[in-house]
Amino acid sequence: MRGKNALYESIITSSLPDEVGEKGKRNVYLEQRDVKLAHRYYYHAQLCRLRYDDCLLNLSEEFSLSPNVIIQRLNKKTDLIKSLVAENKTPAELRKLYGYFNWAVMSRN
Repeated sequence: MRGKNALYESIITSSLPDEVGEKGKRNVYLEQRDVKLAHRYYYHAQLCRLRYDDCLLNLSEEFSLSPNVIIQRLNKKTDLIKSLVAENKTPAELRKLYGYFNWAVMSRN
C-alpha cells in the first residue's frame, strides 16, 4: 500500500512477533476455541440439562459455527468432556477459567 512505510511502519513499531501471519499459522487458535467449545458443551448439557439439539443451537449461536462443525469438533474433545463430567466441575470453577462467558445455571421451563 502506498505510503504505508512512511506513515505507519517507520513511526509505529510492531508489537507482534514476525512469525505471526506466516504460512501454516492459519488455525493457530483452533485448539483454544475447541477447548472452550467443550467447556460450554459441558455447561449446557450437564449443568443446564438442555437437550442435545438445544445444546447445539446454543453453541452454534455462541461460536458462530454450524451444528455439523460443532459435532465434528466436540468428537475430538470427548476425553476433555468426560473429565469435566468426572470432576463434576462447578460454574464457579468454569468462571475462573473463562470469566467472559455466562455460567449462571439456567433452569429448563
